[in-house]
Amino acid sequence: MKKQVKNYLLNIITFILFAFYVNAQSTILPVNSYGVWDRSNAYDISVNPDYHYLKGKSADVNWEDVQPNNSNQYDWSEIQTILQSAYTNNQMVNISVGVGPDAPVWIYANGVTSVLTNDTKHPNWKKYPYYLDIDYKTYYFNMIESFGHFLRSQPANLFNHIAYVQVKTGCTGDEVAYKGAPLNSSYTISDNQWREFRLEVFEKFRLTFNTGNSNTQIGLLFNNIDPVGEPLEWHWVTNNVTYGFGTKGSAFARGHHLSDELDFKTTWTTYLVNPQGLHLFSAAEMDQTWTKPLYQINVPLGFYWGALSGLNTGLSVWLVTKSALQEAQSKPELHDVFKLFNKYSKQVNPSTADAAYSIFHEGLNSQNTIKFPETIYGQANKKNKSRYIAICNAYASRGAQMDDVFSATQGQVYQRDQQTGYNDAGWNIEEGNYERWITQINPDLTSIGLFRVRGLINTSSSKYDRFARSFENSSSKDTMYFKFDSDVFLLSDPDSLTFKITWLDKNPNSTWALKYYNLLGLQNALNITGIGDNQWKTTNVTIHNPLINQNGVLGSDFILVNTDNIDDIFHGIEVDISRTGALAYIDYNSENSETLISPNSISPMLYWDKNIVSDEIIIYNSKGQVVSKVNKPENNSFSLINLEKGMYYIVFLKEKKRVLTKKVIKE
Repeated sequence: MKKQVKNYLLNIITFILFAFYVNAQSTILPVNSYGVWDRSNAYDISVNPDYHYLKGKSADVNWEDVQPNNSNQYDWSEIQTILQSAYTNNQMVNISVGVGPDAPVWIYANGVTSVLTNDTKHPNWKKYPYYLDIDYKTYYFNMIESFGHFLRSQPANLFNHIAYVQVKTGCTGDEVAYKGAPLNSSYTISDNQWREFRLEVFEKFRLTFNTGNSNTQIGLLFNNIDPVGEPLEWHWVTNNVTYGFGTKGSAFARGHHLSDELDFKTTWTTYLVNPQGLHLFSAAEMDQTWTKPLYQINVPLGFYWGALSGLNTGLSVWLVTKSALQEAQSKPELHDVFKLFNKYSKQVNPSTADAAYSIFHEGLNSQNTIKFPETIYGQANKKNKSRYIAICNAYASRGAQMDDVFSATQGQVYQRDQQTGYNDAGWNIEEGNYERWITQINPDLTSIGLFRVRGLINTSSSKYDRFARSFENSSSKDTMYFKFDSDVFLLSDPDSLTFKITWLDKNPNSTWALKYYNLLGLQNALNITGIGDNQWKTTNVTIHNPLINQNGVLGSDFILVNTDNIDDIFHGIEVDISRTGALAYIDYNSENSETLISPNSISPMLYWDKNIVSDEIIIYNSKGQVVSKVNKPENNSFSLINLEKGMYYIVFLKEKKRVLTKKVIKE
């Protein structure tokens, strides 16, 4: 009997589909373990509750300690102890074995050629193995086999806390053969030879950790596999490592306005944040960089903007060294910075995100010849110091300047180590706000960027003083417009949104407002009047049942409004998201349709009623990750043959607006 279908239907209807199972690459690090980790294994969070936010820890051992004698006996007890602690404290563990100069000395008395270099910066490394030596490879590969057997034989309670194994082929995790050049040039290893050696090691790790019993496979972390810089390594990994892997990178968490941040962001975030295909995770250290001149100007400020830079480049795991964690004992603000990184690093998929942010920032990118024409600012090349200065001079009224222009002409490694002041112009740096799932619409047309907001930055400055945005009433910039990413509420509607707005109370009696939309139109969420004490303040407000559909002015979902002629200054906006318990009711054009979507038990096809008008279909897995998109679907059907078994959400769109969402289980 046909049913009369109401105009509003509950989105979730479950069907069982029978189809083929197809293996696919997967992510191997749970998103809820993203965040700050204890790089030095320094804190037991069960006895150090101030560090309860630490999501994981490192188990980094050296080959020379694991196998001190020429025998088949290996001592992995240090890793065992760390795994036990991680199990007790519900943390994850990343594991690695240092090789190269950390190899045991006995190998040199047993056939391996030792190599001396002209390096003076690493006195503890007296010698290096000649990596291409067949005896070295034999000993090295035997150790990898023992390493793999040990980890994959762990009891389930400990094994489940292994996050990944970092593949180390040379000096530490830097993936170079030598520090310095060999004194005997006959032991120089060419780029091609080193690449061939690394790929041989990659294959050994793959066979050891990614094959055999699927219940004990372990993910791998690779360094120096950049698709642009190391295309052959990237091609090998993406074509051979099918279990899932991560990348070691995003040193941009060690500072801000470091050279080439934009290139790194462009290359990697497509795999790290809302990935549409290959889903990776990334890990990077905070080493002793925080003790260098740039960070020491204001340590909490350095960590705060470093954390935002790391998030901006998609960093998943921030491995923070012991000394930096210790600094939080005297500077509790650092705990807040680390918690902020934890909160936002896990916001990987917009449709399941429970928080979003837009932190205001303008970076004066000297590489940009459209914004900064060469005819006005000089030739655009990284070494042109006068161009950086000219650009900052044009923004001097907003606080921009160059404290160490020479460092701007160098790479990020030099900047982290040697830079002595803040530079507001840089090379290939982030130009806009630091944002996730909230976008300020046309920021430079609706507001102005500010630098060093309350003047000279020193140890007593607020971390918010570094960058901000302001209204500019004199140029009619009195409204800032914002929108959520279109996928944030694709699978559910917002129940409530809690806004956290950080602003500078600079002018007495200055007024501003936060406005949003609901079914009744534009509403006031906040009306603020300043007292003019020149202090940074945070104001929170929760709104219920907002309408989020990018239908406001300029496609906005909410706005900040200057309600007088005095310019107000803002650091940024954070939003906590509470979603409705069930997917929203929706209206679609059908009067009496018996079946909207139907499975076919013979072929892996999904069929839907012709009255469902859609020009795009997006398939999400149970984690909210996009697994497939179909533009202009034909014949009211879609094949699920390439999907793994599991639960999926099928979202039908018309002109980028959600029409219908269905839940499907494929068996």
